[in-house]
Amino acid sequence: MCGFYDDEQKIKKGDRAIYKSEYITVISAKHVTKNETMNIVYKIDDKEEETMINIPYKTAGFDLQLIQRTDKK
Repeated sequence: MCGFYDDEQKIKKGDRAIYKSEYITVISAKHVTKNETMNIVYKIDDKEEETMINIPYKTAGFDLQLIQRTDKK
């Protein structure tokens, strides 16, 4: 199960994105199986604190736009 950006690409750890007009980096994207959601932990690029949003599985349309994906080696 996954959460998706507005263009339907999967949200992944390390992604850089725009969320509510702010540049963010995704710290983690974890499944919460008991209620079929995902906890997306992110950091706004010019701030130190981490923030979390909880979105339903298999959904898009939360104002998340992917701008850069970190290549895994």
